[in-house]
Amino acid sequence: MGLMRDIAGTASSIIKGHKVTIGNFFKKPITVRYPEERVDYPKGVRGIPSQKVNPETGDLNCTACGLCARACPVGIIEVKAMVGPDGKKKQYPEVYKLDYTRCLVCNLCVEACPFDALEMSDFTELSQYRSEDLVFNRDQLAEIWKRSNAVRIAGGEKI
Repeated sequence: MGLMRDIAGTASSIIKGHKVTIGNFFKKPITVRYPEERVDYPKGVRGIPSQKVNPETGDLNCTACGLCARACPVGIIEVKAMVGPDGKKKQYPEVYKLDYTRCLVCNLCVEACPFDALEMSDFTELSQYRSEDLVFNRDQLAEIWKRSNAVRIAGGEKI
């Protein structure tokens, strides 16, 4: 009696499995043939944080206040303000580096920025052979912002 129940259970399982396989065989595949085909990301997807550029002046919105660097939980952002000939700090970053190899993509730097200078881009194709190539400076981050659909997410809301 137990042997017959085991045989019936096995046959039932095989039939159910084949039913699923045959049902999916006739459906249109959902495979994306990357890199020929690309996935359209929804607005607000988190890629690399990028430096926002003022479209009127072409300058960065960043004032080198350093709040983004202080908000970063892993300390991957380095900000140094430009120093003028008079020895006073200017409100523009001389050095702005972001080490994406350790970035958590947490958006805390964007939320901390009071000057609307950072946005999360949808730029995700960043593979490199050397990790040093994933350390971005201010100009590279501005270029990423120009080429992507960046969005500012603060308090869970898209701005």
